[in-house]
Amino acid sequence: MFVCAGGMSTTITAKKLEEISKENGVAMTVNAFGASGYLRQLETEQYDVLLVAPQIRHRFDAIKEECAKFEDLIVDKIPPNMYAPMDPIVKKLFDYIMAKINA
Repeated sequence: MFVCAGGMSTTITAKKLEEISKENGVAMTVNAFGASGYLRQLETEQYDVLLVAPQIRHRFDAIKEECAKFEDLIVDKIPPNMYAPMDPIVKKLFDYIMAKINA
C-alpha cells in the first residue's frame, strides 16, 4: 500500500511497480490511498507493506503510530529518489521493498 496526499499521483507509480514485480517473477498488488482513507482499507484487507509517499513524509510518525495495531505490517517511507514512474527508478523501489520484506 502506498499512502499519499490524495491517492491519485501515486497510482501511476503503483501500477509501474506491479509491472516491474511481474517482470521479476514476484506477484505484487500495489494500491494507493490518500492519507484520509488508508486506515479503512487496512481494516478490510491485509497488506504486508505500507509506504508513505515523499509529499506527506511529515505525517510519517502519525501514520506509523496509527498502524501499530496491524501486526506484521511494515511501515516505512518511500525514499524520494525512488518515487517516479520510470523503469530504473521503480526497479530501485522494487528492490527496496523486497529487502524490507526479506529482512
